Amino acid sequence: MRRLHLHPLMRVLLLLVIAAALPMQSLGVLLVLGGGCGLVYTVQVTRALPRLWRGLVRLRWLLLAIFVLYGGFTPGQPWIAALPGISREGVLEGARRAWVLVDLLVMVYWLLAVTSTAQLINAIGQLLTPLALVGVQPQRIALRLALALDGVKAAQQQWQARAANEQMDVWARASQGLLAIEARAQQPGEPLMLPAPTWPPLWQWLLPLLALLVLHGVLR
Repeated sequence: MRRLHLHPLMRVLLLLVIAAALPMQSLGVLLVLGGGCGLVYTVQVTRALPRLWRGLVRLRWLLLAIFVLYGGFTPGQPWIAALPGISREGVLEGARRAWVLVDLLVMVYWLLAVTSTAQLINAIGQLLTPLALVGVQPQRIALRLALALDGVKAAQQQWQARAANEQMDVWARASQGLLAIEARAQQPGEPLMLPAPTWPPLWQWLLPLLALLVLHGVLR
């Protein structure tokens, strides 16, 4: 399957539109959407699947807490007679709320996997273009964000490599990471070159609008 050649700006806009609509969707829609996103992710960025799995594992306790909170404290018909505190409505709502986060995580990881840092920064700068009317410089904000992401990425690689060779607890690793990022920020580095931003073709502007109409029920 060929990779969808969506403009980076359209990828960001689609993510924002879908993310805004996710909390209003039913569990069935969320499952279908998550399955579709997972399939696209698997086909396009197979090598990045371990990263996605690690992201899901890190969310396991939050997902479990959401599921238990809604399942155990939502009034309704008991799911099991022996456990009257767990309602059917609560279990379904807990699963729906948890799946919102799963879908969002998959989409964010997909965006980061298929979009380079420079493309992402240019897309953010284009999104901020209307702020130029009030005196804000979108490209300056985008460049600052690019420098920050570039520094954090390099520092993270350094302290992760060091932590892999040393036996350190969680707090020690976190401290080393913060110190590495601070040291990186103090060091002069090569200027980060961003390609000249381009605008997506007109037909791609219809995709966020179509997603907005479908997910908000206008076309149902």
